[in-house]
Amino acid sequence: MAKDVFKILKDLELKSVGLDPQTNKMQEGYFIAFRNVGLPIHKEDFSNPWSPLGVNLAKDIPQKDPVDPKDAPKTASGSIDENKVFAANIAHSQQSYLNAFLLTDDKLRMNNEYSVMPGSSKVSDSWYAIITGANGIPTTSEISDALKAAYDKAKAKLMDKDDNPTPHYEKYMKYKDEWQDKVRKWHKAYADAFTNPMKLQSWPIDGTLYHDDADEAFDRWTSLGFKIEIENAIATLAAQGTDPAIALIARSKKRFVNSLIEFQNIGQIPYTVILPSSWYDPDNDDGWNQYSSQDFHTESHYKESSTSYKAGVGGFLGGFWGSGSLNKGSSQKSLNIQTENLEVSFKYSVADIKRAWLDTSILNLENWFLMGDYKKHCISTGKMAQELPKNGIEPVFLPSLVTSWILIKDLDIKWTTFKSDWEAHENSTGGRGGVGWGPFAIRGSYDHHGKERNVTADTDGESLKVAGIQLLGYVSAINPGCPAKDSSEFLKKPEASAVTPTS
Repeated sequence: MAKDVFKILKDLELKSVGLDPQTNKMQEGYFIAFRNVGLPIHKEDFSNPWSPLGVNLAKDIPQKDPVDPKDAPKTASGSIDENKVFAANIAHSQQSYLNAFLLTDDKLRMNNEYSVMPGSSKVSDSWYAIITGANGIPTTSEISDALKAAYDKAKAKLMDKDDNPTPHYEKYMKYKDEWQDKVRKWHKAYADAFTNPMKLQSWPIDGTLYHDDADEAFDRWTSLGFKIEIENAIATLAAQGTDPAIALIARSKKRFVNSLIEFQNIGQIPYTVILPSSWYDPDNDDGWNQYSSQDFHTESHYKESSTSYKAGVGGFLGGFWGSGSLNKGSSQKSLNIQTENLEVSFKYSVADIKRAWLDTSILNLENWFLMGDYKKHCISTGKMAQELPKNGIEPVFLPSLVTSWILIKDLDIKWTTFKSDWEAHENSTGGRGGVGWGPFAIRGSYDHHGKERNVTADTDGESLKVAGIQLLGYVSAINPGCPAKDSSEFLKKPEASAVTPTS
């Protein structure tokens, strides 16, 4: 039975990460972590999340069905303050957003079994620390004399030694203004004709005069206004570059600050999007695919990546188990159910986590370091299985990022003795406790933000059916080795101040 669950997890990994059609090999640089027990996703906890664009407001505004006045009920409902109802709905939208954000902001241990890095800061905290401490290294090189001369020559066409416009540049601006004036008159005349049927009727004739005036002005600008000469000079000067690391660090700081949103009693957190937006809704099939018994029984041959999912982890992945609840940490016990002629089907989806505020492009550049006593590759070594360091650099330790969730719903399992096996189990436990098959939650309760949620299996049909969505796994991208420089190469210790002895 172990191979049954392992086969499904390998299939989900393959479908989530992808396969190169030329090499038949899974993509490198990603790893999948599967939960010991899938996290049931209750729609009420995540529905209609708050958005800075206000897309949640349509559902937040209290709706009223039209009622004939003579049929209106005479109750106390008229005393309800709709503003309070509206505010309550907005509060729910904000809580839904926060619930989802908290699921995206954990730093995971770099192995194939889901586990939050113990005692670690959050992803958003680490990114803030990184961009705050990032220091670009200005280039020590200078442009060549030939290139410098070319820039000086281009500037000389625009400004004299006293930074006044050259005669050629003044001619350029004069004829440009004349051309733009003719174009404005042309457009205004057409706008006037557009609202006057008589003028519009004759526009094909009258309009040629305005068109000709504009063309003549453009020709004068080109021939007498040194247009090509001046625009080449401007383009040459505008094409001067800035060091990419310095530019990207500055942009990363702006993106982070511009994405921050304020939640009362929570503070500022960066806005994060999960796509598809209906990921939490079991009734919406947007982005969902079918995993059938045909997938389950298909034998595939491909080359795994070095970070591919490994067998033998995740507790009772090999079969059915029972426990006190579905919460993490609850001890599991094998139920020893033999699933002969097993058939499995479900729908799966890969929900992508979009963090516009986290611009990882700077991590690939080499000419920057972190202010302070930070070593090369203290953020990430670029390799698998990095563990939390013990030298006090945890706030900037960010070896990987969760980029996607693996979700399943509408789980359907059946085997030869399904009815009798399930009935015997229910009779022995009184229908209490948690039950799972590998990482799939089958029946039981779990706590979510202080609320008890239940997973219920339907056994009335010819198979074991579990409705609802479960968060099963996480796709993480390994960050490249960074920073590429030790800070000690660019920082120096302050000199000890001289102390004058006292007599």
